[in-house]
Amino acid sequence: MFPSERGGLTLGAAMAKARKAMTKERKAAYDAGRAAQVPLGRRLRALRDQRGLTQSQVAQQLDISQKYVSELEGGHKSPSWETLVGMAQIVFKISLSALVFGVDEPRDDRVQRLEQLLAGRPADVQDNLLRAVELLLRTSGPT
Repeated sequence: MFPSERGGLTLGAAMAKARKAMTKERKAAYDAGRAAQVPLGRRLRALRDQRGLTQSQVAQQLDISQKYVSELEGGHKSPSWETLVGMAQIVFKISLSALVFGVDEPRDDRVQRLEQLLAGRPADVQDNLLRAVELLLRTSGPT
C-alpha cells in the first residue's frame, strides 16, 4: 500500500510542503531585513541631500556604482560592512553609529583632521603613529 492510499503524504508532497514552509521562513527573514534597510536607505538619502551630493559623487568616492547607491537608498539592497564604513567615514564624515542608528555625535575638527591623516595609511604605520602620540602624551605630563 502506498502512503497516499493510507492518507499519508507521498515523498513528493512532503518535500513540497517542506519547501513551502522554508519559503515562509525565508520570506519572514527577508521582510525583517527589508524593514531595517528602508530606514537606513532614507538616512543615506537625507545625509546625501544635506551635503548637496549626487549619487554619482557618492559612488565615485567609494568606487561603487551609482545604481548600487540608488538601490541602497531605496532599501532594495543591504550595504556591505565596507560600504557602510566608507559611507560614514569617507562620504559623510560621521561615526558609524551616527549613520546606522541616526545618533548624530558632534565631531571636533581636530578629530577629523587626525582621522584624515591616518586614512589610507597601512595599518602598521597607523599603529606606529598612535604609539608615538601615546608616548608624547605620557611624557608631556598630566592634563
